[in-house]
Amino acid sequence: MIISNIYHKEILRPAIRNSIGGKPRKILTTLKPTATTEEILKTLESNFGDIKSGESIMEEYYKAKQEKDEDISAWGIRLEELLQKAIDRGEIKEYRKEKMFRRDFGNIWKTQS
Repeated sequence: MIISNIYHKEILRPAIRNSIGGKPRKILTTLKPTATTEEILKTLESNFGDIKSGESIMEEYYKAKQEKDEDISAWGIRLEELLQKAIDRGEIKEYRKEKMFRRDFGNIWKTQS
């Protein structure tokens, strides 16, 4: 979840509400007008965010293969995103991310070269 420290919360809250349309906007109408920015973002995340478990994300990470039309940097970014999702869900610790990525992506890189 992204929360900015640059903008005052009283300015950010209506900006978020006004920038959203369609189904997400209807969901936001269920919140009180005084809902905090954090409450708005949490509601949006719970309704539209990725609901995979940390365990299933790690399974996806270990099974990931480079797609035909995916260059190596895009694939690496996809793998890093999976690791970050696993961290966000408490499946792995932040300090393990870089070591895992280097180990796993490096091994994959070597086998494809």
